[in-house]
Amino acid sequence: MSSSTDNWAVIVAAGRGVRFGSGEPKQFAALAGKPLVLWSLEAFRDHPSFAGVTLVLPPQSVEAPPAWLERLVSDRLLLAAGGAARSDSARLGLASVPDDVEFVAVHDGARPLISAGAITRVLEAAGPRHGAVAARRVTDSLKEADAGGRVLRAVDRENLWRAETPQVFPRGPIIDVHRRAAADGVVASDCAGLCERYGLEVVLVEIDDPNPKVTHPRDLRIAEALLAGQGLSPPARPGD
Repeated sequence: MSSSTDNWAVIVAAGRGVRFGSGEPKQFAALAGKPLVLWSLEAFRDHPSFAGVTLVLPPQSVEAPPAWLERLVSDRLLLAAGGAARSDSARLGLASVPDDVEFVAVHDGARPLISAGAITRVLEAAGPRHGAVAARRVTDSLKEADAGGRVLRAVDRENLWRAETPQVFPRGPIIDVHRRAAADGVVASDCAGLCERYGLEVVLVEIDDPNPKVTHPRDLRIAEALLAGQGLSPPARPGD
C-alpha cells in the first residue's frame, strides 16, 4: 500500500435524487443524526491511508454549502461541482485531485456505511496499472425476461458479481480514461464500466461488510437499523 500522502478520495454526491422523492437533497438527508453524505466523507477523511477528500456536489450546493459543510472545507476537504451525468461528476472530481497523488478512491456518497476495513482491502488490491472495485457475489436467482415480463431463461450466476464502491485506481490512468470517455461522449454508471471500454484492467475485491446504497427514503431506515446493529448510537449533528 502507498503512504497516506499518495492517496485521495473522490466522493460523488451530485445527483438530483429524483427517486428519493424528498424536497431535501438526498445527500443532506438525516441518517442517525447527521447528513447522509457526512458518513462516507468521515470514513475517508479519518482513514489513515488518505491525504484528503473531494466531495462532488450539485453546483448550487458548492456555491452555497450548508453551514456544517462550509466549516469542514480545508486543504484536505475540497468541494467540486458535478456535471449532468455521474461520469461527468466523477471526471470533475478527479480534476481536483493533487498531481502528486498516486491512487484515487471513487466512492458513491449514497453508500454511507462503508467500513475502514473494506476501504483498506480495496486500496491494497489496486496497482499502478490496474484498478480495484468493491464487489460481492450474486446470490439471488436471476432471470432474463422480455419487455412484457415473461421469463425467457434463467441466468447462470456463478461468475456474476455486484459492483459497488469504493473503486480505487491509479490517478493518471483513470483521469485518462475519463478524458477519453468525455471526448467520445461515452457515459457509464461507474468508473469500472469506463475502464472496461478503454482497456484499464480492474479486479474485484469481495467485501462482506454492509454497504447498502440509499436510493429511497425507506433505505435510510434500513441503514439506521444496520448502524444500530453495529452498536452505533446517533451522534450529535455537525456543529452541535
